[in-house]
This record gives sequence, structure tokens and C-alpha cells, in this order.
Amino acid sequence: MTPKTYVFIGRSGAGKGTQLDLLKKFISAQHPEAKINSLDMGVIFRAFFGEEGYVQAIARDLTMNQGKFQPDFLTNALFVSNAARIVDDSSYLFIDGFPRSVFQLEIVKELLQYAKRAEPTFVNIEVPRDNVKKRMLLRGRGDDAEEKIESRLNEYDRSVVPMIEHIKKDSSLTYVEINGDASPEDVHKSLVAALNL
Repeated sequence: MTPKTYVFIGRSGAGKGTQLDLLKKFISAQHPEAKINSLDMGVIFRAFFGEEGYVQAIARDLTMNQGKFQPDFLTNALFVSNAARIVDDSSYLFIDGFPRSVFQLEIVKELLQYAKRAEPTFVNIEVPRDNVKKRMLLRGRGDDAEEKIESRLNEYDRSVVPMIEHIKKDSSLTYVEINGDASPEDVHKSLVAALNL
């Protein structure tokens, strides 16, 4: 079995986590022997926010109160330290929430090349900005106040959208864009078809 790497990108509220979980279940059903590893930056950051410390307090404020992305130095350090614990040459690897900039994209590429994991597939769950905003307002999480949502969406447009253009032009990467503006089941079917699974 050739190890596969799937990197999920998309706006907050686009349903990335749901689609990642559905794809993991699908692969587990198709390949019961397969080992699956996941790196979820949301989980990693929530654990970091839960720690005591001066830097942790600054980070909490940046995300919870200002709706901003964390700076590269912190995001990269957390990503690399967690990736180094789980990346191998034989399992399915799922990455969610990283990279979010052109600079971070280069770190992912370097890590995967170092680990001899060729040809990662970037999955973009694409949902229009206004529709994602409505979804986030409806779910009513503590960090989903309207001004924080706007800030996160602006950060995405400023940082992630240019990165997506780089991915599309990079022949060493596979890019798959899925219309996420449908039921989770229909989005999953589209994704499985697009990935030829």
C-alpha cells in the first residue's frame, strides 16, 4: 500500500473537519489494515491555549478575542514538533489547518520530502464567503461573534487564497477543489470521486 497524504484547506465553517472524518472512515472501511495518522492544528492550538504561560495568554487573546491567525513562528513550531512525532513512511496522513500561507506551504513540502512522502494531495473544500459566515453565525460558538468571523475571513483572503494559487501552479502537488456548498453526504461523494478512491 502506497502511503497517501491529504492536506485539507478551506475557510472556517466550510466543513473541513466533517469531510476529513468521513474520508478517514471510508479509507478504514476500504483498507482495514491501514494505519491512519492525523494532524489537526485546531486540536493542537486548543491544547496550547489550555496551558498556563505568558505566550499562551497572548496566543489565546489573538485567536479568541481578535479572530486573527497566529504568527508563523508559533504555528510552524507547533506543527513541526507534532508532525515529527507521528509522520512515518507507511500510513495515511491527514493534515488539517496547516499550511495557511505560502511560507508555511514550503515547510509542509520540505517536511514531506524529508519523510519521503511524495505527491501530497491538497483538498480545498470551497464554500462562498457569505455562506460560510452564515454557517458560523448559526453554530454560535464563543469565538463566532460577527466581528471575529469577519476578521478570520479577511485573514483567510489575505493569506490562504494566495497560497492556493501557488499550490495550483506547483507540479509536485495535487490540487482537488470540492464544492462544499451541499449536504455533507454529497460533498463526501464528490470528494471520493475526485480522489479516485
